[in-house]
Amino acid sequence: MIWPLSINNFSITLKNKMISLSVDESYAYDYLSILKVKSIKNVSDIITLNYEKCFNNIEMQVGLELHYEILNSTEYKDLINVNKKTFDAVDKAKTDQVKASHVDDLNYERFLCKTKLQKKFFKSKQTENKIGYS
Repeated sequence: MIWPLSINNFSITLKNKMISLSVDESYAYDYLSILKVKSIKNVSDIITLNYEKCFNNIEMQVGLELHYEILNSTEYKDLINVNKKTFDAVDKAKTDQVKASHVDDLNYERFLCKTKLQKKFFKSKQTENKIGYS
């Protein structure tokens, strides 16, 4: 890792440094499913690499058996499907083909999918909460 510090212009450049965040498990699997959708929609080396890094990172933390159980579950497949629908709706919303409320509905459906995955596979509570929903 290189961490050059430029004193003259008071800027710090971090090269090859990633930030680690603590998120609940369903959030991590949601991110993995988003990377999966991106890899289907736009095949590229960087997207594939990002997916593989995330995949391996999660697998290392939850264990091989549970990781594959989740990846083969209905809950995870539902998460992939709602993320596909959300990506498609966002693309259509760019040209006003769908209402913002439709995108919002899909985003809330995505939240519900994460909630189901979290409850089924993990004892810890989901940390994400939705504002404006009961």
